[in-house]
Amino acid sequence: MHVEINRHALDRVPLSIIFDDSTVLVNLNYFWMRDRNPVDGQGRRWEDVPVVHPESFVREFAEWCIENGVRGKFSVVPCPAALGRIDEGLALFSKEQQESWLRMCRELITPAFDITPEMITHSFVVDPKTCRPLESRIWEQYEWATLPVDQEELMVEYIATACRILDNVGLTPEGVTSPGGFGGRTLEFYAKVAGIATREVTGNPTPYFFKRVSDDGSVETPVWYADRESGTAVGEIIASTGDWTGSWTGYGEVDPNKYITADLQGGRLPACINAGDPAVLCSHWQGFYGLHNDDRRGFNTFKTVVRRLKELDPRGERTQWRKCSEITNYACAREMTELNVHGQTIHLDLPVRVPELTLRLKDVDVRGVKVDGSPLREASTRAAFTNGTFFTEGGITFAAFDPTERKTVVEVIV
Repeated sequence: MHVEINRHALDRVPLSIIFDDSTVLVNLNYFWMRDRNPVDGQGRRWEDVPVVHPESFVREFAEWCIENGVRGKFSVVPCPAALGRIDEGLALFSKEQQESWLRMCRELITPAFDITPEMITHSFVVDPKTCRPLESRIWEQYEWATLPVDQEELMVEYIATACRILDNVGLTPEGVTSPGGFGGRTLEFYAKVAGIATREVTGNPTPYFFKRVSDDGSVETPVWYADRESGTAVGEIIASTGDWTGSWTGYGEVDPNKYITADLQGGRLPACINAGDPAVLCSHWQGFYGLHNDDRRGFNTFKTVVRRLKELDPRGERTQWRKCSEITNYACAREMTELNVHGQTIHLDLPVRVPELTLRLKDVDVRGVKVDGSPLREASTRAAFTNGTFFTEGGITFAAFDPTERKTVVEVIV
C-alpha cells in the first residue's frame, strides 16, 4: 500500500483571487500616482481616477462573492499613501464613515477573504513609530525591493506595525502582501521577517506572504522555515495569472478570455486546472471599480470568468474556491507531516493540522477507512466526496478528514 498526503484538499484544484491595493474608502492609487509622477517623470492619469471607492460598491462586491462562493485575499493598506493610520482615522472621512466601512469589512469581506496589510503605506517608507515618511523619501516598492538584510529588527518592527494597525481595527491578518517589488530581491530574508512579524502580532504559527506572480508554466506553493518541533512555517502564495481586470491603474486592460475563453478550453486558468496547479487570479481593487461607479470594468470581467469556471466544472468535482490561507496552510501541513505505514495502519505525525486533510492511497483495495477509531463514510461519486468520507476512482482511494491530534492513526479496511 502506497500512501501520501494528496497535493490538494479533497483532490480539488484550489481557485482563489487576490485583491491588491484595497483599503478603507480611499482610492490609494489617486495619491500614489500623484506622488510618484514627479519622481519618475511619468504622466499617469491620477486626476482622472476617483478619490474614493464607496462602501456601497465594496458591499455589493462582497455580497456577490458570498453568493457565488468566491474566496481569496483582500488587502487593507494600513496607512494608505501616508495619509494616516486607519486605526486613528483618515482626515478625508468622518469617524462614522470609516467605522461603517470597517464593520462592513468584518461582516462581509472576512468570511470569504483573508485580510493582509500591503505593508504600511504602499508608497513612502515611513518611520514605523510615527508612520511619517523618512527624510530620504524612499519608496516601499522601489528602494525596498532589496530589503536591508542587516536591519532585521527594523524590518520585523516595520511589518509588525502594518499587521498591528489592522489587528487594532478587528481585521487580524493571516499574512502580508508586498506593495509592488517589496522584498522581491531578498525573498528568503523577506519570508523570515514576515513570519516573525506576523506571528508576533497574531500568534499564527503558519502565516503567509504574497509577492510573486507566475503567469506562465507551473505554479507551486512554497513553504519557508518549516520547523516540525514548534509546528511553525511561512507559506507563500504565488499568483497564477496576470491582471486583466483593469490592473493597478484602474483603467488598464480587461479581457476574460485571457483567464478562460468562451469555449472553456483556452486561457490561463484551464491550463492551471489541467496541470493540477493552484489557479490564483491576481487583481487590483481600483481595476474592479474602474474610473466611476458605472465603469466596473474589472468586476464585470470577473463575473464572466466566474460564470465560465462554473460551466467548466458544474458539479464542483475538480475545483474549489479557497482563501489563500487555506491553500498555504494545507501546503505547510503537507510539507511537515511525517507518515509511516505498518501493514494496513497509517501513523501520522502532524505538527500542523488543517481541515480536510486528504490522503491518497494506491495499490490497495479499500473497503473502509477509520480515523482514530471513527469510520469515514464512503462517497459514491466524486461530487459527493467531502470531508469525513473516502472515495475510490481508477484504483486510487482518497480519504478526507479533520485531524484533531498531532498523532493520528488511520486504519485501512481491505
